[in-house]
This record gives sequence, structure tokens and C-alpha cells, in this order.
Amino acid sequence: MKIIDRYVGGQVLMSAFLAVTVLSVLFVVGGVLRELLDQLVARPDLDLGIIWKFIAAILPMSLRLIIPWGFLIAILLVFGRLSADNEFIALRMSGMSMGRICLPVWLLAVLLTATTFWINMKMAPEAKKSMETLLPDMIADLAEKDPIALFPDRAVMSEIAGYKVYAKRGVGRMDTFIGIEFDKRWVPLRFLCSQGGTVKSELDEGGSPVLEFELEKAGIEVRAEESGEFHVVQPLFMEKMPFSMPFSILRPQKMKPEALSWKELMSNQNNKSLRREDRTSIKTEISMRLAFSLACVTLGLIGIPLGITAQRRETSVGFAISLGIGIVYFALMVLIEMMREESNFYPYLLAWLPNLIFLGLGIRMFRGLSRR
Repeated sequence: MKIIDRYVGGQVLMSAFLAVTVLSVLFVVGGVLRELLDQLVARPDLDLGIIWKFIAAILPMSLRLIIPWGFLIAILLVFGRLSADNEFIALRMSGMSMGRICLPVWLLAVLLTATTFWINMKMAPEAKKSMETLLPDMIADLAEKDPIALFPDRAVMSEIAGYKVYAKRGVGRMDTFIGIEFDKRWVPLRFLCSQGGTVKSELDEGGSPVLEFELEKAGIEVRAEESGEFHVVQPLFMEKMPFSMPFSILRPQKMKPEALSWKELMSNQNNKSLRREDRTSIKTEISMRLAFSLACVTLGLIGIPLGITAQRRETSVGFAISLGIGIVYFALMVLIEMMREESNFYPYLLAWLPNLIFLGLGIRMFRGLSRR
């Protein structure tokens, strides 16, 4: 029995490891290209070390999806091969029940569930919080080293709080500079346009970073306080104009529930000072973390009967089945997550619906397979 347990468990464990490795590469590369490609194209001087920091941040967030999916792929492949080679029939003829044959798989499911639970509770929130501040911190570092590289060439920059800037970059200078300053309500205060100039980063008297511009052939228009319109009759024009821009990178106004620790979620789920939608979102995040942690058990239970009844050895069949199941399961979870603030639909209860559906279906299929 120990030999059989090691055989079945070892096959599933090795296949799951390979599947998780391949899926991790695909998910991480896709995430890097989606989130960082535009930044790297707009700012080629950006420190490439951000890629490794981004990978370190996005990998824990991806693993909570990758581990259950990889486990499902492994079960479909291994049990499909056992069925195709008649090894499964030999095990049943020896008197072993379905539950006993699958015992090492259940133990692996419990182990992976505990791992996923720890990722959802500890690693993923910290990674999400790190990713929220990663780009602003890297842009701030770039501003200190090379302020001109801060501005994308021939594109609008809106990361600096209170400003939108369009610049055409030259060698060591800007050939065109257009800027709009806004108030706290994002209503334009003044409009500035110049044929270029230079910029450097300095510290003001309070030690805060400031971008100091020396603009050439610059024109400026200021909004009239009474009418709210810009002065257009006598705009100010200067051959040389110094201009200071307080350097404060726009950051998220508040952390999303995905970035909150478990303790913060539990303490705020009934916080009456928060909006009802915010409390619903926090409760949904609690349910999502717990529900995702059970995905290994849920997908494993439905994967065993599907892998055996497929009776095909080709890896493409197992991967296709896992892809279909994974898409349906995770699509339901994503759909519920999109409704996280819709308190009228009770999304924190709906978060358990995919697990209940797949668990019910898996138990029925497994019991039917055990009676054969």
C-alpha cells in the first residue's frame, strides 16, 4: 500500500510542480508585459530592476490561482494515464476502494489548501500593497537621478499630483513643454506653453523635492477667479522663465481591500464609519480569500472522475479539460469579485457559490465512479 501511495502521490506531486512552474512563467510574463511595457517604452531610462521587483510582487498574487489550476491539471493527466493503461482497473480488482486509491491525492489537496490559505492571508496582501507603491517609488527615484527622463517623449504625463504635462524630449533638454496646473477639484488654474528648456531636481526649504524648470519663450495664461475663465487678452510671455513644480507623485487615495491584512479586514468589516459599499467590499474580500483557499479540494474532487472517464493518454486532452473547468470556475469568481460593492446582491455570500456548485458536482461524479 505504501508503494501504491508513493506511486500515485509522487506522480500527482511531480505533475503539479511542473504545471505550476509553467503556469507561473506564463502568468508572470503576461503580467509584466501588461503592467510595465507601456512604462518601459515611455521611459526607457527606467531602472530595469523594477522588472524583478514587479515579478516578486505579482508572483504571490498569481500563485493563489496557479496552484489550484496546476493541481487540477496534474490530477487529470495522472488519472487519465492510469485509466488509459488499465492501472486503475488493476487497483480496483485488487480490492481497493476509490477513496483508498485517492488517499495520497486528498493528503496533497489538504497540504496545497494550507499553502494557498497562507498565500491568501499573508503573501498576497503584502504583494498587492507593494505593487500599489512600486511604480510611484520608481518614478520618484528616476526624478532624482534624471528629471528629464521622468517625462515620456511626446506623451501626456499625469503622475505628478496637480499637473498634466506634455513634453518633447531632446538631448539633455526638452524641445517642447506644455503644462496644466489643477486645483484640488481638478479644475485648471493655469496653462503654460514653451518651446523647451531644462529641468533639475532640488529640495525646497522644508526638504521636499521640487522640479526647477528654466523655460524658453514661454507663455502662460491664468484662470480668472471671478469668471473661472482663462485670461486671453493679455497673456504673459517671457523669453526666459523659471518655473517650479512641487514633486509629489500621485498615489492611491486608499488601499484596496486586496491589500489589507487579515487583521485589518476583520476589524473593518463592521466599521460603521465606512460606507456600506466599502463594508460589503471588505466582507467579500474575506469570503474570496477563504473560498480561493478551498479551490484545491474543489477542483481536485471534480478532476479525479473526469480524468478517469476521459480514458485518454494525450496531455492535450487533460490540459483542454482543465482549461475549460478552470475558466468556468475562475470566471465565476471574477464575476462575483466585480460585484464586490453591490451590497444588494450579497457578494460575500455569492463568493461561496462556485465552490458549492463544483463540490456538489464532484461529489456526485465521485460517488458514481465509486459504485462501478
